Amino acid sequence: MSRISPVEIAGPLGTLRGWLHRPAADGPAPAVVMLHGFTGQHVEQDRLFVQAARVLAGLGFAVLRVDFYGSGDSDGDFEQFSIQTELDDAVGLLDWIAAQPGIDPARIGVLGLSLGGCVAALLAGQDPRVKALVLWNAVSLPATHFGEIPLEGPDAYVIGGQRVSAAFLDAFYQLDVTGRLRDYPGPALIVRGTTDDVVPEPEAHALKAALGDRGNLLLIEGAGHTFQHPAWREMLFRHTADWLRTHLGAGS
Repeated sequence: MSRISPVEIAGPLGTLRGWLHRPAADGPAPAVVMLHGFTGQHVEQDRLFVQAARVLAGLGFAVLRVDFYGSGDSDGDFEQFSIQTELDDAVGLLDWIAAQPGIDPARIGVLGLSLGGCVAALLAGQDPRVKALVLWNAVSLPATHFGEIPLEGPDAYVIGGQRVSAAFLDAFYQLDVTGRLRDYPGPALIVRGTTDDVVPEPEAHALKAALGDRGNLLLIEGAGHTFQHPAWREMLFRHTADWLRTHLGAGS
């Protein structure tokens, strides 16, 4: 049986909190770092990340799922976050997991959902420690997001019940996600739910085009943004696990 323990990690701006799942077997294990979406957290909607981490740990992976700064149980307030703070957090998570006993630092993958997928793509484009990349309904074309949002004060907007800084939006709209992803030399699995109403379909195809032959695009028919049906999740976890075992290996 896999083992799970709470973790507190010193991030660039404050303490990041979450959980580490370890496989039952001892010895150097491949690791997967999971990055949650906008207004999300290390559990994700309907326990998506919990379920996925358990499946992967059961197959021999160590899995780290942690709240970004300003989200969930981590330090900070939501309006303090930006893509850059999340990217800096993600680098810190790689630093931490690579230094843990029982982890093979040469076999680290990153899995991102939605805006976490955007961060994962940016991370892969700059950090050679990312050996495998998984993108679930990932944001890749910033200009298609948020649209008309209410202004609250001179420097803040409200999105999803949270205040978001104008600086976040300004920087977000300037991102070239696919351009950065082209710098990533490794393999990637892109998964899109065909009825996702949060991230439009062209974003998955933009990711595939940026990766070329290094990208594998999987469509899950009927699935929404967080794959909210047991059958969709079964397919999602099975394909993700098989793909990660192919590219990172695992003990069982």
